[in-house]
Amino acid sequence: KDQYHSPGRRANMELLVLVLNAGMASADLAATLDKLKEQSKSIGAHKKRQLFWDAYTKMASKANNLADGTFCFFKYSADTSKDDAEGDVEVVELTKRQKGMVSGGGVDVLGPKFKPPEDPSSKTVAYAWMEDAAQTAWDDLMHGEPCIYITPDAVWVGTRHKRAMCKAVGSPLKSVKDVEKLIAELKPDAPLRSVSFHGNEPPGVNAYNVFLAGSFKLDGPLPSTIGVVNTTSTNEMYDYFAQRKNTSNVEDANRLIATMLADVGKGLTPLICASSTKEASVAYKSALMKKIYLHESMRKFIAKAKEDGQVEVCVIEGDDESKMGAFAQYGKLVFEMFYRCDLTTMGA
Repeated sequence: KDQYHSPGRRANMELLVLVLNAGMASADLAATLDKLKEQSKSIGAHKKRQLFWDAYTKMASKANNLADGTFCFFKYSADTSKDDAEGDVEVVELTKRQKGMVSGGGVDVLGPKFKPPEDPSSKTVAYAWMEDAAQTAWDDLMHGEPCIYITPDAVWVGTRHKRAMCKAVGSPLKSVKDVEKLIAELKPDAPLRSVSFHGNEPPGVNAYNVFLAGSFKLDGPLPSTIGVVNTTSTNEMYDYFAQRKNTSNVEDANRLIATMLADVGKGLTPLICASSTKEASVAYKSALMKKIYLHESMRKFIAKAKEDGQVEVCVIEGDDESKMGAFAQYGKLVFEMFYRCDLTTMGA
């Protein structure tokens, strides 16, 4: 255990299997994990096969010691850089709120779903994600930003792996006016619901998070603040939402840069700074930074800022600099401070 908690080992640990037990009895869960273990025999690569065998063996052992009906995550992590890697299983029990959400609280969990092998009619289920999908699912379930999508039948709030129906659409949407009227009525908690695992955090409509999903025949084009994607796959919908969010972040970052250049032209003390990681570091450490837009490649800074939670962090993804405008020319980094300040006087 001490070895697991040493910084060196932890840094290389990779989440390889994530299982969410939604109320299965201990014996049923162990049997489900044993079945997943048997299925892992068909994995081609020997090292990978060994790791998954190890994961499900250890998870099944922990499952046998669980109280029946426990709602929890099993997280299996291993150092994949080692040839003889063995991993650790961490059990994370769901909070009362999280348990209520996934057990009849109106939030659907979306992912590979398994029922007890001996009792296929059971209402209890487990979900399992492997390899890259495990970390993606964990991040999404814990911290995914929700979007608002409107299918021909209903309004939903969801992330990649969670969703809640908010209201039925009623009569079919035929005109742009119908769509705009419906969206104007969508407010946090009325009817937009929270899918957050951490508190009641229903989304509000913004410039990028609302879109129609599925097949619609409207009388004209929608404004840019309302998206449309012809799919009902939640994965494809969330990819589309992420793309809209990214475009919006680039536009916002470029607006900040334009304001910064206008301020420079007027000879004003900066409120907005771009391109200098040194200035960003000084502003961050001095608690002057309010909001930062930066490229996904700056992983260390992103991880630190998100961990502390004191700054609003907007991550811009992608490698196509032609779509980034001034943001690409100014070092893929721009931030706004709480008040005007010359950072060069503070060691930047």
